[in-house]
Amino acid sequence: MNPQNKKEDTSIYPNNKDWVDYTVDIHDGWADDVALVYPDGGWKPEEGELTTLNLETDGTSFGKSPEGYADAENSPTAAEIIQQSQTAVKPKTHYFRTFLIIWLGLLAIAIAFALGYFYDFLDSYEIAYQTSLPYHMMDNIMQSFYDMDMDTIYKMQTDLPVITEFETEETVKLYMTGLLEGTALSYEKTAYYNEDFPEYQVLADGYVVATVSLRKSQTDHLEYDFPVWYVSSFTFYTQPLETFHIEVPENFTVYVNGIKLDQNYYVSRTSPAENTYVEPYQTLPDIKTYQGDGLYIQPTVTAVNSFGTEYVVLPEETTGNYIIPYSADCPDAEAMKAFAVEAVTMYANYVSNDTTDNALDPYFPSDSTLLPLIKANTSRLYYASHQTPEIQNVEIREFIAYNEDTFYCEVYLEQNMKLSSQREPEIVPTDGHFYFVRIDGEWKISNIAY
Repeated sequence: MNPQNKKEDTSIYPNNKDWVDYTVDIHDGWADDVALVYPDGGWKPEEGELTTLNLETDGTSFGKSPEGYADAENSPTAAEIIQQSQTAVKPKTHYFRTFLIIWLGLLAIAIAFALGYFYDFLDSYEIAYQTSLPYHMMDNIMQSFYDMDMDTIYKMQTDLPVITEFETEETVKLYMTGLLEGTALSYEKTAYYNEDFPEYQVLADGYVVATVSLRKSQTDHLEYDFPVWYVSSFTFYTQPLETFHIEVPENFTVYVNGIKLDQNYYVSRTSPAENTYVEPYQTLPDIKTYQGDGLYIQPTVTAVNSFGTEYVVLPEETTGNYIIPYSADCPDAEAMKAFAVEAVTMYANYVSNDTTDNALDPYFPSDSTLLPLIKANTSRLYYASHQTPEIQNVEIREFIAYNEDTFYCEVYLEQNMKLSSQREPEIVPTDGHFYFVRIDGEWKISNIAY
């Protein structure tokens, strides 16, 4: 309340007294309505520094006990009322500040979660994308090549190689290994490559050995609908270039990689020219020819002769053909060779006129046409005079057992012959090419090749 609008009470404000020198009891009930006057040049509060209180009363003086207090002694002072008033307005500022801090914290947490999710999404997306690239599938395929995993490569082929009865899958795998072993392996896109239908070719030292085509799976997908690739076509260029050409006596059994040859591989037969030396007593086995192809590796050829002896046959260096000759192995080979030496020795001594006229008869068939011709050779009657020769340097140069009843033997021997007309002995060589046949259980000379 402004004092100018209130009738002055002379009991409270004496006339003609300076305001500055007047002391006022702040508990007089109206002090809050007066304006404070400060001396010139002295201290005074700045604007807004003082706090105005609006204290409601019940019409009694301020010093009286207000309603709600038990007595005047327990009534709050003005200072306490001011402090309570100032404290009452502060919580409004703290609530807003707390709300702002919490809101900003929650926002920061939400942004952190959102960024983390976004980065996880990017990582997952990148992994799925990289995994979906077709060259990853090709890298996996190439690992089998680097590891020489022929089992995996073989099974990966769209159309498996055609294999003859003489070979197996393992043979083909060995062939495939031979193409790759020791080479620089790589792969590249073919001219038909595109993003939807990728196609690659595998190179060994720059030569194409395989072609791989990839396609997208219609049922499986990676995350984010990226494609899963599968091998739709795999071709390993396995070309069976090996063949065999075998010439073998008909009384032999021949095997290719352990498989007995039958009439399916028979081509032709040829009668040997040597038949002229054994006929009419025997006929030599014909030479049969077998042929086959479609092999991946040079075959192993073995043969079993008519006496049950087995041996490996090597191809000729010039032609690559397998030529199996008549056998030199038989159970009675030594006895047959001994008889051949005996027969040739008797023949040499007969020609030199060192035997009787009938000494050769036991060695020839009774109906031999050759023996009469030998006896008709009168040169033995005019042979130079000499002492009985000594047989030396006997050598079996060739032996062929055509079958159990026919053989051929080339026997070389020398007659150390001392002639009457000279001191030094004469060496007379004989190289006999004799064919023998068994007649009634005994060996006979069927013919002589001169």
